[in-house]
Amino acid sequence: MLKKVAASAAVLTLAATAITGCSSGKLKTEETCSYINDQVAEKDLLHKADDLSEQLIAGETKDYAKIMDEFDAILVDAASKTKDKKLVDALTAASQQSQEISKLMAQGTKENVTEISEKISALDTDDAAEATAYLDEACPDMESFS
Repeated sequence: MLKKVAASAAVLTLAATAITGCSSGKLKTEETCSYINDQVAEKDLLHKADDLSEQLIAGETKDYAKIMDEFDAILVDAASKTKDKKLVDALTAASQQSQEISKLMAQGTKENVTEISEKISALDTDDAAEATAYLDEACPDMESFS
């Protein structure tokens, strides 16, 4: 009898751990947005981007692509930490778009600035905007590097 009670208690404890374990450690929507901005600040991405503004104006976008890659890593990390499913989808879509833009910018030079700009503009579709629209709603103050 004692073994049955102990076994039942163990099963209940395991089930409770599984139920609470699924949601514990995951960030709420607002916390996820704050996490993203905190990571951007910690990695000093805004300052790095500002330092490259003259290069961007000149059409040299290769170094800026590295900043976008860092930002993309933050988006992917945040998507894995949030419990907001809609935010996961929007962050994943933003990450995919960021990766495509980064690949194009990594090829950017003064000679092909117009071509790269046109290709980047072509990525700005209604579908892409729709996929990431929830970001504007959930994280209106989120930094962006695209």
